[in-house]
Amino acid sequence: MGDSEKTMKNVYFFSDLQLLPKILNSLGISSFSNHDVLVKLHMGEKKNKYFSKPDYVKQHIAVLLNHNARPFLYDTTVLYNGARRTKEGYKELALNHGFTKENVGCDVVIDDQGIPIEIEGNIYDVGKTLHQSTHILALSHVKGHIATGMGGAIKNFGMGGVTRETKEWLHHGCKPDYNIEKCTFCGICSEICPFNAIDVKNKNWAVNKSCFGCGVCVDNCTFDALDYQRYDLQYTLACAAKACIGHKQVIYVNELKRISKSCDCDPYSGPIICPDIGYLASDDIVAVDTASLDFINKVKPDLFKTIHHIDPEKQLKYGEEIGLGSTDYQLISV
Repeated sequence: MGDSEKTMKNVYFFSDLQLLPKILNSLGISSFSNHDVLVKLHMGEKKNKYFSKPDYVKQHIAVLLNHNARPFLYDTTVLYNGARRTKEGYKELALNHGFTKENVGCDVVIDDQGIPIEIEGNIYDVGKTLHQSTHILALSHVKGHIATGMGGAIKNFGMGGVTRETKEWLHHGCKPDYNIEKCTFCGICSEICPFNAIDVKNKNWAVNKSCFGCGVCVDNCTFDALDYQRYDLQYTLACAAKACIGHKQVIYVNELKRISKSCDCDPYSGPIICPDIGYLASDDIVAVDTASLDFINKVKPDLFKTIHHIDPEKQLKYGEEIGLGSTDYQLISV
């Protein structure tokens, strides 16, 4: 945490969901009254066990309804093949996971079209409904992530709030650019590649079509033989998040439970790698993710970095650099 109280953002920690109305009131939920409220949520990949559950989401929707808001659950279609690649398939899967109006108290909206927004000289296509929304409640399940170390609120928007075309651009721009003159053929990049996409043998280096663009190889090359083709994924992730939430009123709630090794996009995201901690809430996306990582590191130091060979703090630092939010926060335990 930083030293300047002037720039510190309040982050509320609580472990009892009965305190949720009090926390949301402290963060200004009353100003959401009589507004359509987009509830940004990952509703889980097929066979995934750890995504935020309907009963948990329902408690947030109830607070919004008590304030005469008009909430709806929201996400965008994904890049890879599967049910969530289409609006119809994702909505059906969400309903199968229990995200029905009867269960949670509101409808589900899935986007596959976007509105171009320029951030730091690049264009990010933000989901059309998200772009048009003025009031947002972000529910993010914190867990590990194969390409960014941690998935929290920044990833919930930076990847989850943009179109498939932008998702593809984010990943492809992070694929490795190879410099043979600096390569020692040590093979570390091949050993740690989560997609088995790099072959190093007989003084030859090659990347195959399995490369998804995560940047893990670039981060772990100590000889500077690899660089990103365009940008570090965690940088463009922060930029995309800024494109999604700029000039909007947003409250962020991070769930630090069922903290799994991999993302909610992974059907087999286990095992659980950290004990349950509780919930964090803020009106600053960088602060709430920073606090989340701090809490997890206190329980298991450098957990995500050790498992995934990539430092999740980068997305926080990049976010602060581009004005997305602040890594300085004041923790308020309730």
